Amino acid sequence: MAVNQSSNMVPDQCYLYTLPNEIILHILSPLPTLELLPLTLISHRIYALVLRILHNRLYLASQLHDHTLMLECYHPSAKLTEPPYFCTYHGTEGLSPYYCPSETDVDLPARLGELRNLYSRFRPHRREIEPARRRVNRHPAGDVPGSRTHPDSSSAGAGTRADKDDMVKQILGLESHELFTQLCAVGYIVRNGPRPGIFMAYTEVEEGVVRVWRDWLGKMAKRGNSGSSRVGSVGEGYAGQEVNTNTTLGLDEENLLWVSPAKNTGIRFNIRDRKLRREVPILLHIEEDMPVSYEVEYDELLIRTSHLLLMYEKSLLQRDNSSGKAVVIGSFG
Repeated sequence: MAVNQSSNMVPDQCYLYTLPNEIILHILSPLPTLELLPLTLISHRIYALVLRILHNRLYLASQLHDHTLMLECYHPSAKLTEPPYFCTYHGTEGLSPYYCPSETDVDLPARLGELRNLYSRFRPHRREIEPARRRVNRHPAGDVPGSRTHPDSSSAGAGTRADKDDMVKQILGLESHELFTQLCAVGYIVRNGPRPGIFMAYTEVEEGVVRVWRDWLGKMAKRGNSGSSRVGSVGEGYAGQEVNTNTTLGLDEENLLWVSPAKNTGIRFNIRDRKLRREVPILLHIEEDMPVSYEVEYDELLIRTSHLLLMYEKSLLQRDNSSGKAVVIGSFG
């Protein structure tokens, strides 16, 4: 009788699918992202569950909990003098806090590719930003409650002006014989230490060289003078505050330059022409250009969210294998 019962059992039956989704999610959650991705080929059900895990990880990685995103972007001649910039999170379009896909959804197969094309927005600042989106003041003892400079006593307009003052601006100049200039860019995430300016881990996001052409600078400066700007909408920003974001990402916009051909990191600039009084040369070749100078404002830093997730996991792995050393960023003089 026992032999007959065993012979009636289906040998190809998969008992994994008899488990509820909660248990399968608990089994898959400890796996790193690079090990989760191949599992999407098993079945529609596993695909939907892995997609749910990846969506949650992308949302958490974009917040960079307990980490800070830094950007170094400088002309090669200013490598030793230009400080790193602190970047604040300004939202990720198309990424909601909660997502529960269904395996019967007809649009499910394309969702994984859509997640890969998501970009998180950050804004570079000269000085570090506190979690409440206030500037870290250099002289906190001077900000007496009730005074004009105290953060709780100042108006919203004053806070907006302070944010604009902290925006990163550089001057790019081109001589008459130069067709382009270059900016060395490197982005990295650091794990926050016990005090501001002390970081416990360093993980590079991407490094490259951005070539800035003379014609592009002139075209962007004219567009800025004409008053054309991007159409914005209100979205969720840092610490739950509302910030202005685009209705569409606009990755092909001309004022966006990519750090590498992989397009994992892009920088959006605002260009303004600096009208300098120069003596016009007596003799000037018909094809020779005049020396020019532009003010370059760093509007946004875009990072592919999936790439940011991989670097964030790498940073967490470094924390598990920490040697106890710290990275100190600051001026000593």
